Amino acid sequence: MAVKEVAKHQGKPGDGSCVGRKGLAILKSKLETSPSSSSPKLKCPKVPKRLREMVKGAEDCYAPKLISLGPYYHGESCLAEGEELKLKLAKDYIQNYCKEIVDAFYDKISSIITELKDYYDEMSTKKYDDDEFTVMMVVDGCALLSYILNVCLGSKHGSFSIRYQDISVLYRDALLLENQLPYQLLLELMKMMRFEWTNDLWTAMFQEFFGINDESIFQEFMGMESNSCHGGLFLRASRKSNLESAGNKSESKPCHHLLDLFRRNFLGEERSSSSGSQTGNEKLEGTWSVRDVKEVMASFRNVKELMDAGIRIKRSPTRHLRDISFRSNGITACLKIPPITIDSSTKAMFLNLIAYEMSSNVPHDFISYLCFLDSLIDHADDVKELQSIGILQNNLGTHEEVAIFFNTVSTNFESNFHAYKEVRVKIRKHLQSHYNSRAKMWMTQCLDTYFDSPWTIITWVGAFFALFLTFVRTYYIVFPQSR
Repeated sequence: MAVKEVAKHQGKPGDGSCVGRKGLAILKSKLETSPSSSSPKLKCPKVPKRLREMVKGAEDCYAPKLISLGPYYHGESCLAEGEELKLKLAKDYIQNYCKEIVDAFYDKISSIITELKDYYDEMSTKKYDDDEFTVMMVVDGCALLSYILNVCLGSKHGSFSIRYQDISVLYRDALLLENQLPYQLLLELMKMMRFEWTNDLWTAMFQEFFGINDESIFQEFMGMESNSCHGGLFLRASRKSNLESAGNKSESKPCHHLLDLFRRNFLGEERSSSSGSQTGNEKLEGTWSVRDVKEVMASFRNVKELMDAGIRIKRSPTRHLRDISFRSNGITACLKIPPITIDSSTKAMFLNLIAYEMSSNVPHDFISYLCFLDSLIDHADDVKELQSIGILQNNLGTHEEVAIFFNTVSTNFESNFHAYKEVRVKIRKHLQSHYNSRAKMWMTQCLDTYFDSPWTIITWVGAFFALFLTFVRTYYIVFPQSR
């Protein structure tokens, strides 16, 4: 009886072992078939479904209104007018800017058509055969380059029947995530131009098209002239130093598309975490606890709080979003922020940049910028203050509308903790030092009350000078000089 009990007892683990091994096999199978964390993502992806659900009422921010580029919106009836415009622009590029005939364009793009298809979602490309997709890429790519060239060289839009009100729509459509063309395609089409243009030169021209450069700096430093709207171009290799600095040196990875290039130039070069003034006890490197992260990310609430703590806000010397810096002298401090324009097209641009960062392997640096700016803006008064300084140019509507815009567009997004970490740490330390010292609070209040503008400073200097002259006059009256 005892032997039977032992055998029975030993049989149960055996059965459990079989079940366990079966579960282990299932676990191994799932781990082997699961996608790698470093697996490459699509270079021209669609807007993530999660983003569409997070930001309600923004569907019109992702779809083109006039012209489709690529397969996602190709052939839609509402864009029929844009198809005719694309053919006119493509013909202009091939006939007036390039040395090759149509056959060469088709042959070149068809040789890399498999690579170009890999940029897009497979469900959107499988309905086109290679010939159809090649035609689409040639027409769309040539049309886009033709339009950019005509904009940057100051050509007239009337020859293409482009209405004045459609110019901003074309610009908007060119920066939509689901309306992008592979940068590899544009590079191949650019090589067919009559003149040999370097990548840096094209980068400078794209910057001009995006409005990132100062007005007409492209034609100025390129020394470019045109005889007529579609006449020959004369390039002078002048001011090479500007040309060399035109490209963004901060990211060496090849561009995926124009939106990617726009994002890189919009953000500017990456700033070193150790740059600027930094005291030895600032915790910028090493291990960070969850508490550290939460405290730094919630360093301050709005512009009003910063100004009450003696922090002056000024414009950065550039428009690059990474050009945010902070410097403290103990009592007062200065936070520099790049200027930005907010108008009706800003929401679409912002949401498409957010969509690109969420659907690719790039850091969430633009999302981090929005979260940083949102931490400065709580109310309409904050917008009013930033506008008076020249940081916000409000072409959207009331100050309240702009405040609501920033408070809603950055909601529920996770920023890159390392972006602006140094600035946040320094602001937090300044605020702690300010509120822990009665003397600093008193001195800051004194400066805000009596030296809040150049006119009050001049008044005080004048008063002290008058007092000094009165003292000198009294002294000589009381103690006249002996002759």
